[in-house]
Amino acid sequence: SGYLATSYEYKQCTWFTWNRAKDFGITFGMYMGNGADWQHQAGYTVTTTPTLHSAVSFSGGQTVGGQWNADPVYGHVAFVEGIHSDGSVLISQSGTGFSAVYTFEVLTKAQASQLHYVIGK
Repeated sequence: SGYLATSYEYKQCTWFTWNRAKDFGITFGMYMGNGADWQHQAGYTVTTTPTLHSAVSFSGGQTVGGQWNADPVYGHVAFVEGIHSDGSVLISQSGTGFSAVYTFEVLTKAQASQLHYVIGK
């Protein structure tokens, strides 16, 4: 409720991640591109170390938690909700392929270490 759909299409991964970050006072640009593009935007710190309340950007075709693969062209982006003591990472995400507006998924430490985390402002 209250999520904007201005420059990002409703229920797309970019729309959800941009708005979820705002819930924590974190800002990402209005035109970060597709999910795979977020990790390449100038002016943002990007790391392979899971970071709380960052955006996790999946390259095209990259596995998302071993459950499914990001779109081969557009990739995927999600929001890091939590980092567990065993190194696993809880993400929230949206996308037109999900039956709900958003879902949660746990990435193992090994899966999480293969990804790019974009630190918002």
